[in-house]
Amino acid sequence: MIVGITGPSGAGKSLAVEEFARRGFDVIDADRVAREIVMPGEPALDALAARFGGDILLPGGVLDRKRLASRAFSTPENTQALNGITHGFILSRMKAMAAASAKAGRNCLYDAPLLIESGLHESCDVCVAVTAPEEVRIKRLLLRDGISQAEIRARLSRQHDDAFYTSVCDYVIVNDGGIDALRRKAAAVADEILRHGKI
Repeated sequence: MIVGITGPSGAGKSLAVEEFARRGFDVIDADRVAREIVMPGEPALDALAARFGGDILLPGGVLDRKRLASRAFSTPENTQALNGITHGFILSRMKAMAAASAKAGRNCLYDAPLLIESGLHESCDVCVAVTAPEEVRIKRLLLRDGISQAEIRARLSRQHDDAFYTSVCDYVIVNDGGIDALRRKAAAVADEILRHGKI
């Protein structure tokens, strides 16, 4: 079984993922895969260098993330080019990892902030959204990211509202209590999925 889990920044998705991992799911972390595909020698890195210039590589072939970012986010066209290159490699690797889990007879979990935007949700058997009230998310991001409340509010204003996630997902975990409450809710959803799959 492939389960996808997503949600807005600061909703508590990572804690929910831990409960699935405790129940034997292989966790496929999109952010980790995104870092892996730009390691030296990876074809995605070659494609980025071809598009944005060979000087985005430091000695040893390591990606200069700041230089890439300054170019990739300078225009909408460049951002689209960056996403066009990286998303294909990320999705391909995640699907290959899921296939390996299936071959081994194991369930897997896509931990992906852009699960829906990337279309990856379409290859999932079940999708789960983790949401939280905006003020809860702001407090959590203040502690986690060390940036100002104004910066956090600006970031959140560019993200989707809860309905974007809840309209697509089969299960919704609302994180409006403490850590223990979130863990209990996530555990209950994971157990329900293991028993019945899609509701």
